[in-house]
Formats: sequence, C-alpha cells, structure tokens
Amino acid sequence: MEFKNLDNLYKYIEDDVDMSLFDSKRCRAIDILHLRDQIKDEETKKKCSYELFFYDFTIKEDMLVPHHQIGDNCYPTLQLFDDNFEYLKIRSSSVQNPKYKSKYNHLLWLSPAKHINFARQAVESYFSILESSQFSDSDNLLNKSFIRYFQNAFLLSKSVNYKNDMIITFFVELLSTKKINDYSKCILMKFIVENIKKSDKVLYQKFFDYSNSKINVIESKAVEGYLEVLIILSRKLGLDSSEFHELYGDYHLRQIKDHNKEGLGAHFFYLKALNEYRKANNKKKVEDTTVLFEQSKKELDLKKINVQLQDKDAVDMLGKIWENINNNINNLIEQGESQDIYKYLMFQDLLPNAEDLNDDVKSPFLDLVSTITYDINKNINTKRSIGINSYLIHMRTLSIPQIILIFTKGIMHGKITFESFINFLKNHTWYKEDFTYIDLNGERQGFDWIELISPSLQHFFLQIEVDLKIGKDSHQGYILPIDSLVIKFEGLLREFSRLVGAQTIEVKDEETEARISFDKLLENEKVKNLIPPNDLAFFKYLFTSIGLNLRNNVAHCFFKTENYAPSTMLLLLVALLRLGNFKFIPKEDIE
Repeated sequence: MEFKNLDNLYKYIEDDVDMSLFDSKRCRAIDILHLRDQIKDEETKKKCSYELFFYDFTIKEDMLVPHHQIGDNCYPTLQLFDDNFEYLKIRSSSVQNPKYKSKYNHLLWLSPAKHINFARQAVESYFSILESSQFSDSDNLLNKSFIRYFQNAFLLSKSVNYKNDMIITFFVELLSTKKINDYSKCILMKFIVENIKKSDKVLYQKFFDYSNSKINVIESKAVEGYLEVLIILSRKLGLDSSEFHELYGDYHLRQIKDHNKEGLGAHFFYLKALNEYRKANNKKKVEDTTVLFEQSKKELDLKKINVQLQDKDAVDMLGKIWENINNNINNLIEQGESQDIYKYLMFQDLLPNAEDLNDDVKSPFLDLVSTITYDINKNINTKRSIGINSYLIHMRTLSIPQIILIFTKGIMHGKITFESFINFLKNHTWYKEDFTYIDLNGERQGFDWIELISPSLQHFFLQIEVDLKIGKDSHQGYILPIDSLVIKFEGLLREFSRLVGAQTIEVKDEETEARISFDKLLENEKVKNLIPPNDLAFFKYLFTSIGLNLRNNVAHCFFKTENYAPSTMLLLLVALLRLGNFKFIPKEDIE
C-alpha cells in the first residue's frame, strides 16, 4: 500500500472495512514510514510520526502493548506523543470508521489525557464493530479479531460502568447464532465469568446449560474449552465438578489415540489426563494412567541441539577472555603452591552472579508453543527455567571449563593430589574440628568429617589420574566418589547449620520430628547471612531442582552410568572448599 500524502492515508482509514486486526498484507507501518520520509513539511511529517506510533501500539484487554519491548525499553511509548495528545484528540473526533475510532479513543483513555468521554466513545465504537461484523465462523483470524474487540469493549465498559450489561446481553444472544465459532464462544464465556463485576448466578446457569449441551454433540478442540468453562462454572454454582474433570481426562487420552501421538506428544497428554483424574478423585483411572505415563517415558527422545555462535565479534571477545583465563591459570599452576591453587578455587570469582540464577530471558518464540522442562528421569520439572538462563550459560561456558582446566593442569603438575587436598582441608577448613563426644554410656558419638569424606576423595584422585594418563573418562569409576560426596555434603551443610544456630529439624502436626529439606537449609536466614550469595547460588545449582539436582538424582538412583562425569566431581570439590571456608571457635577459647 503506497500513500502519496496524508489525506491519502486518512481516506484509506475511512474506507477500511476489514475488521481483522492481524492482516499484515494491508496497511503496514512501513507504508506510513515511507510516506513520512517523502514529506518535506515538518508539521505534516510530525503527524505521520504520530500515525506511525498509533499504528504500532496494540490494545489488548484494556492495556497498551508496544510493538517491541526488551526489558524496560520499549517502542512506541506514550512519551512520543509530545503535543499533549492534541493530534490524537482531533483524530478521535474526526474519524468515522469504528475500527479506528475505537482505537484512537481507547489509546487516549489509557494516556495521561484520559477523560471518560474517550472511554465511552471507544465502547460505542467497539460495540458498533461487534454488531455489524459479518464473517464465516471458520475464519480463524476474524474470530480472533472479534474476541479482541469484545474483550476490550467488555473491560472498558466495566471500568467506567458504561453499557456493560448491554454487551453481556449481546453475547448471550450470540450463543444461539453462528456469528462466531464454538471455540470463540468458549473463550469469551470463560473471559466473562473470570472478569464479571459481581456474581450472577442466572448468567452462570445460562452458560452452564449451554456448555453442557455442547460437550456431547461437537467433535473439535472446542470440547476442551467447554469442559474448562463447565469446571469453572461448577465451582461458581457450588456444584460437583468431578464429572467434568473425568471427561476432561478422557478427552486428553483420546487426543493420543485420535492423533497417533507418540513420545513427547503422548507424554504431554498422559500428564494432563492424570492431573484431571486426580481432581475427579477417580483412583482407578489415576492408577491406570500412571502406568501408561511411566511406560511412555521409554519413548521420549530428549536430544541435545548444539547451536553455533555466529557473531564474529562475540566469538573474538570470547576468545580473548579465554586467552586471559588460560594465561592466569598457567601462572597459578606453574608458580603457585598447592594451597595457592585451593585458595584460588575457594575465593576466586569463578562463579556466576547469584541474581542470575532465577533470571530467565524468555524468547517471544516460546509464547507461540507449549514448553515443558524435564529432569534427568524424564519427569516434568516445574522449577526449572523454560527460558534462556544466563546463570546456566555462564556455568557451562566459563565456570565449569575453568574449574576443569585448573584441576587437570594442577593434577598433571603434581600440585593437586589426594594428600595435598586432604592437608588443605585439615589446615584451612572447619572440617578438621572434632565434632565427636562421649555420651552417658561412654560411647563416642558425632562425626569426624575428614575421615568420612576421605574415601570418596581418595577414590576420585586415583581414578582421574588414570583417566588423564590414558586420555579417556571412565564414568563407572566416578560412581562411588560422586554418590558418597553428594550425601556427605548434605551432612556437612546440616552440621554447618547446627553450628550457626539454624533450624535443622521441624515438628510435624503429629508431634513427630523430621529433618528440614536441603532446599530449606539453604534458605535459612542464619545460613544466608554467612555464606556469600554467589556460593549459596552455586550450592542451589548443584544440589536442587533449579540446576543439576544432584542430591535428588543420587538419593533416588536417577543417575545412569553415563551421568557420572569427572566434571561433576570437580564441581563438588569446589563446593566442598567453599563451604569449608569458615572458622568456628570453641566456647572455652572465647571465655
């Protein structure tokens, strides 16, 4: 679409009878931009800019949505209308096309220039669009546009208490027509119920009866929508919803059969069906579906996809970083003593920032698809990021390679050995303290932590020295040291918690004692006040479901032989050093 002048654009706006909000083949921002660039007059050019900003805003559920947004930065912003919104005010009154009149007025209502007349004009225009719209119920884009117009009109009319009842009545009458498809009806029924001002049992019952009449006569995705509406309305009307939860579960299982779902697809629907059967309290179907769910895991093929970094500047920068890191490590290994290397691992800034652990950057692409995160045992992991996590990237590209480089070079130079590591723990950590005592029966109780962790360390150093000599990793050889040290680390954390006066047990309702979980130990304020934030985040990454989840995977035997890698043990050694970086003074020494 080529506009020769501003009047040409205005004429297009008035003549645009297409109600679609999603047709990019028609007037586009680039066409307005071309018009602005060819205009010489600054005042007219400014008006084109305002039209461009107006075009690039989307109004969704009574909120302004910019065209682009990265963090706090977005385009467009209301600040770009630097004429106190005078241009938009003129356009809102002069334009006649309801598609644009609704947007001009709604944008003004959502701006600092807001006035109730703008809201009312927008509601009137939205309702005019809804009433006059005519399209095939199979046209998905126009159904989607109708939904957006209705949602904007409904929320705006509710917020200013203007013609809200009329809009609801319009929709109720719509149910008996084919103006929109069943899927759109489901979406809007659910939307109205969730956003209505006050409980309306009469309206709820109408929606309930209508939805209940549809679930056995239609064969489409709309069945899912009607079941969701019935479940919500059952709760609103005080009815038992178990029947609809069970039907919803049956629907999910039918999806597997009807669409020949396998692997990830089947796994997804089994999980959803299982969730519905639990809500329906149907124990038999829960048991049967659980068996099918577990069997479906065998068909899951979760492959890794490697993505090569294409940006030359980024590659060059990363190369320079690694060149500097390599030089520092070479100097450390060649010129330092064993204890210098261990102190470097204990104190040096090798780890990502703690704030990055839960800081996910979610790609807009993920909004278009269903995303599921699995743990190592192919169970759904609800705590793991589905976005791009900078902490994990930092660990895999910088922290872990550095740690591997330090240990491999240190071992090959004879600076890192079992003996030197144990000696460092004895001389520079609190693990050396005697935590044993004689009880009333004259028997020794408590722990000698150096003694307890020594077998794991000894076995590891024997194995890695062999692997470095033959140039091959023996995964089987790391099973014992990793299993042992993971469990011992939890014991050390509990010992540390006791020493700092943090809670390590809790009393249940039945007055029975239970140990506080690993995650809760790390969240205790007394522990958090002493352990540096980056170290604490590192422990969470290693031992909880946020990251590698070593504690759970070892305790429940989820690790297969190939999961036992020397790099995992190296991370455990760094964690051991960092947790040991404290000194506890006996009370008698203080006194």
